[in-house]
Order: sequence, then C-alpha cells, then structure tokens
Amino acid sequence: MRILEVHIKSKFKNLKDFRIEFDKEAMETVLIGLNATGKSNFMEALVIIFRDLDLERSPQHGKSRNLLEYYIKYECRGKTIEIKFSIIEGYSFIIDNVILKSRPAFFREKEIFLPKHVFIYYSGLSTRLTDLYSEHEKAYYSNIINSKAKYKEFDSIRRIFLVQNIHASFALIAFFMNFGQKIEEEETKQFLKDELKIHDFGSALFIIKKPTWARPQKDIDEYWGADGLVKRFLDDLRLFALAPIYNEERIQTNYKKAETQSHYYLYLSNKKVLQDLVDLKYQNKTQLFNALESIYLSDLLFDVKITIEKEYVNKGLSMSELSEGEKQLLTVLGLLKFTKDEESLILLDEPDTHLNPLWKWKYLEYLDKVVKNPKSTQIIFSTHDPLVIGGMDKKQVRVFKQISLGKTMAIEPDKSPKGMGVAGILTSDLFGLPTILDKETQEKLNRKRYLQGKLMRDKLSQKDYLEYNKLKAELEELGFYEEVEDQWFKMYLAEMSRQEIMQKVEYTEEEKLILKNESEKAIERVKQKIQDNQI
Repeated sequence: MRILEVHIKSKFKNLKDFRIEFDKEAMETVLIGLNATGKSNFMEALVIIFRDLDLERSPQHGKSRNLLEYYIKYECRGKTIEIKFSIIEGYSFIIDNVILKSRPAFFREKEIFLPKHVFIYYSGLSTRLTDLYSEHEKAYYSNIINSKAKYKEFDSIRRIFLVQNIHASFALIAFFMNFGQKIEEEETKQFLKDELKIHDFGSALFIIKKPTWARPQKDIDEYWGADGLVKRFLDDLRLFALAPIYNEERIQTNYKKAETQSHYYLYLSNKKVLQDLVDLKYQNKTQLFNALESIYLSDLLFDVKITIEKEYVNKGLSMSELSEGEKQLLTVLGLLKFTKDEESLILLDEPDTHLNPLWKWKYLEYLDKVVKNPKSTQIIFSTHDPLVIGGMDKKQVRVFKQISLGKTMAIEPDKSPKGMGVAGILTSDLFGLPTILDKETQEKLNRKRYLQGKLMRDKLSQKDYLEYNKLKAELEELGFYEEVEDQWFKMYLAEMSRQEIMQKVEYTEEEKLILKNESEKAIERVKQKIQDNQI
C-alpha cells in the first residue's frame, strides 16, 4: 500500500483544492508545518476516504454529513488504483489504467483494492477521530457478542483502527507472552529492557464493572448478560484468576458526584498464570489483543492494573506509574508491532509528543527495527520536532504552508533535513525559526554585529563604542567570541552593517527581500574592492 497522490477538491475544514504528491520510493513520509495548516485534517480526510470505501458509500463528514469530493491515486497489491468522487458524478474507478464499468465491480473486489488496515494514532485530547471508526467498531462488536461467534473473529484487526491509551496495557501483556516466535519475541523483550528498562511482566488485575447495557435479570456470575466471545474470555480469566472477588463500592465519577458501582476483581498473580491462559486458547498476539479489547469494547472493563519489573525499582511498578512518554511509546510501537500486516496504511498524528529528546532522535530507528513494517506498508506521520526528522531525505518530507487565506500547499523542501543538524533544520524553511537563541540574546548579538560593522568602517561614535564594548563583554560571558580571521567576511560585515534592519530578529517578507538584495550588492562591492587591490 502506497499513496501516490491526493487532491481534495471540495472544502474540507481548512483544506480546499488541496493537492499533495508522495515520492514513489518513500514508504515513510513526515508532514511538518505550523499549527492549523491542515496536517491533521489531511489525515482525517484519508480515514474518511478509506472508511467509506470499505462501507461502500459516499464519503461523508461532519454533523451535516457533507460529501468529500476528492481524487486519490495509490498502489495496492501490485495494482495502481485511481478513485475519483464528485457530488454530481459519484464514484469512478480506474485499475491499472482500465476504467471499471460499474461501482459494484470495485466493491466486489475491495479486499484486493483496499489496504488491509488503516491504523490511526492521534496524540491530542480531542475526540475528533473517534467518530471516524465507530461504525467499524460497532460492526466488529456485533460479531463478537453473538452467542454463535467463532474464535476466528479474533483472527484479524478491523480495517479502520484507532489506537487508544488503553491499548498500551494490552500491548505490554502481549509483549511478554510466548507464541513460538522466539527470535522476534527476544528482540521485543530486549527493546523493552534497553529503552524502557522494563525487565519482566509481574501481574494483571482486571476490574470488571457493570456495563450501561446490563440486563436487570442477570447477575455478576453471568457478567450481567454478556455473551459470545466476550463471555468466553471472561470465563477464561475467571478460571485462572486467584480468588475472584465481587464488591460494590462508591466511586467518585467527578468532583461533585459519586455513585455505587458493581465491580468484579479477576487477579492473575504472575506471568506463568497468564501464559497458561494464553496457551489454552490463543495462537498469536492478534488473537490475544482482540480478546483483551473485547471486554473494553463491551463497556465491561473499569480498569486493568498491570505490574512490571523495572530497573532501579525494588518493588513491582504499575502501568499507571509510567511516564506519559513511556506509555506513548508502548502504545504506538507495541500495537503496530503485533498487529502489523502487509498492504496497510499507518497514520500517526504527532506520535512523539511526550517523548524525551533521545527517543525522538531514535524514533525512526524504532519504527524500522522494532515494528519492522513490511515493505508494502506506508507510514505517514506529522511532527513539530526537528529531532525526529534529522535523518530523513527531502523526498520523505512534505511541508504544509498556508500561502493565502484558505489555501494550503504541501511541498517538498529544497534541502534534506539529513545532515543539517537541529539548529539548521529549525532555522531552515522546514520550520522557519528566525533564530535558535532567545529573542533578547539574538537582539544583543545583532546589535553588536551592526556596531562592529560600523567600527570596521570607522563610523563608530564614542557612545556607540562604549555600547559595543559593553555588548562584547556580555556576549563573551555567554561564549560568543567573534574574532573573525576571514578578511573578506569582515569586509562583507562592514558593508551589510549599513542596513539598520540587520539588528532585528524577525523580518517581514519585504524586509527579507531587501536584505537579500543588499547582500548581493555587498558581495559585489567586496569583490570590486578585492579586484581594485583595496584590501
């Protein structure tokens, strides 16, 4: 699965007549740009496109169910697929340059023409993406609660899947269970040990609550009427749990309200007990993940408290005590690792938000070595951090820029981030910072350079000279030594200091053009002086 080109024609939030092209070789593409330039909206549009293709309906969005007009071109399972949707003409499909005669012809073969999975991760607090996958969730839930449901329902992940915080706990459980893939499992455990300092799994306490849909005639022993695979998994948990306990307790639901809730405690005291449960029914990590998630989807899970053995911690540490960065890394990498599949699309919206600088720097390495995505799986992610993209080629980067009110462009940068360093990336067109220094220090530095240029031209007054020496002393204390041996550069600095706007930190587009023109003139004057032997 590889998206090649997208054109969002109708207005979709702040995107209208928006085009983006992806490099034909890059399987990982990062989206960067200022806030509100449309990165998240673009990812949301992709989810809508594939969701509604899977549901075999027109692409709907928003509370008023507006239709999204678009064109998309992508490769999937060796085929080049082009899809266009317009309100007037509806869908049109082209497969390997052949126009399909009917809409049903595409949907009959959608298992070939659509990505196997579209995974979405959004780091923000907003619930903006939850509605996008709710219909897939409902359909899956209807299947697993059926009394006649077979375990094969747990064999695969639904096509549209939103990664959520609870999945970090499920991922960690799956990480430490053995399924016969010794090399891969050892690599995973080594990663947990090296990067997260997690050495082993301790225990798991599942707290089951009375769901909102509970049937009045059903009691705790029947899980309030739960059925299908959900009930079977709870039966398995109870079979291996140490002394299951039922309790009614007062729970503070918010700062001004408490309510009595029915809870059922199922405690698996160590890793061996959980492994015995896994060996009884589950053949791979996907089946185990789906079983764990089934009680969450059924509104039966109040909490799952997992303890782990962590370096430098004498007693077991619970998942709730991990930092937000540790949970984020576990959530994203963990879920992708054991649910990965070929011909999939992975959309990560700022997956590095809570990570420390070292983990941000190594993030692409994690995706490559830990997740080991197949070559037919494309990853598109957004970030605001130069550490994450420092090793990328420009063909892997798309910069979102708002060129006018209501018009956004996505372009490939002129230079690759690789080799530029953090300071170079931040002050390049990729991020557009005027400086990596604080504004006050940069203003002092610019003022000192301006005065230094006047000094070189013998244009410095006594008052300016005193100010220059004061600034020079202050900046040298901060480590800014500007004794320049290059005489040509000294001459250039002297010429450029004729422009008083050199002392500013931030420039308007007009001022940038002035400086560019004056810089070219200054270079020509320096070259002329060299030719005239005036140095």
